[in-house]
Amino acid sequence: MNTTDCNAIVRSGTVIAHSEAGLVIDVTSNVACQKCAEGRGCGVGLLARRQPHIVIVPGGLPSQYLSLYPIGSLVSFTVAKNDVNILAVLVYALPLLFAIIISGAASGGGANDWFCALLFFSTLIGSAIILKCLLRGRVERFRPRLVS
Repeated sequence: MNTTDCNAIVRSGTVIAHSEAGLVIDVTSNVACQKCAEGRGCGVGLLARRQPHIVIVPGGLPSQYLSLYPIGSLVSFTVAKNDVNILAVLVYALPLLFAIIISGAASGGGANDWFCALLFFSTLIGSAIILKCLLRGRVERFRPRLVS
């Protein structure tokens, strides 16, 4: 898959350290636009705002990171737009949809208003916890990938 086409969000950052987990990249000084800097853009601006340092695994041996990516060098990384959209649906829309359906069904069945509200919030929290457990080990798909 070519991740540098128009279906990908490409950002750049500066290598500030090397670790066994990968390259530690500073993305704070490389926000593309004011909307992204405020966190209202494509979603990668939130990454830069909330996590000014991210760790990216470039592949290869960790002993080669220093020679291939020296400290201070500029690197580009990408996240597929489809992955950002899927993650947004999974994290925001799916738990909310389940909570609305379950509390609506209880309300249609003649349940008390307080019970429906309690059911809504407990379903929302429960589905978020279940989603977190189901995505454990599969989050690698949503991590940024190094392109240069």
